[in-house]
Amino acid sequence: MPAETSVPAETPVPAETLRAALVGIDGSGKSTVIRLLADGSSGDRAAVSCLRAHENPDGPLHRLSRHLDSLSRDADRLGAPELKLAVLYLQMCTFAVTERFFIGELGTRVVLSERHPVVDGLAYLPMYRDAIERVAGPDRPARLRRHLASLDPGDVGAARAWCERLGRRLGRTPDLATVAADLIRLVDLPDAERAHAFAGRLGVRLPDVVVHLDIDVAEARRRVRDRDRPAELHEHHAPLLRIRDGYDTALKSLESVRVHRIRADGASPAELAAEIDRLLTE
Repeated sequence: MPAETSVPAETPVPAETLRAALVGIDGSGKSTVIRLLADGSSGDRAAVSCLRAHENPDGPLHRLSRHLDSLSRDADRLGAPELKLAVLYLQMCTFAVTERFFIGELGTRVVLSERHPVVDGLAYLPMYRDAIERVAGPDRPARLRRHLASLDPGDVGAARAWCERLGRRLGRTPDLATVAADLIRLVDLPDAERAHAFAGRLGVRLPDVVVHLDIDVAEARRRVRDRDRPAELHEHHAPLLRIRDGYDTALKSLESVRVHRIRADGASPAELAAEIDRLLTE
């Protein structure tokens, strides 16, 4: 297992490094396509998971990532959107370390990520704001703290320790019980400011290229139902439709990013992987 070490923020990044992100709602085929691209990648290209660092064989932060993945499943089980968003943010914050590791330590020239913390953050925040507002009340922070007290101490301890490390960069330590409320305030920022504000919180830069696997929500739901695992909080028709709209809005606001939209309904994963491979090669 790779060591639980991070790469310093000042790690030099080659000017020719290409950052590409594969995004789309759940069920669009991202995981399958990224696996195909990883299997066929050369030594100077890496296909990585943005949210689940433990799925990156050569990368760092595996132990932390497993703890956060466990907390994310607990948030689904509890029906707690504040906890789900807080954990999603902590998972997104692992990407900066992963990206610097592959570029700075392994010399990767092309980093292709399944999701991107800024793009997905912008797409998901409006949906989570709506979900949190529906359950809002003065007792919510206290209820969330009771939830945390009932969960695996190792998972919660790892999340809090990660919060403390992030706090040293941000100048303040995020609180697991209130970090969601802080994040959804970003939704009210003007479009031109929102992406840069979120990138600053996450410690990452925008991707150079985004490939958006667009798919009809009904087909995405069918694929989600066929999976051998419980659905996540947002993997239902209304939230997925909200997230799909969120991607459209987010990608239109990223003027400096090249966006390629590919319909994923009728193509096989192999065909999608081949098309994305051609885009990256060009």
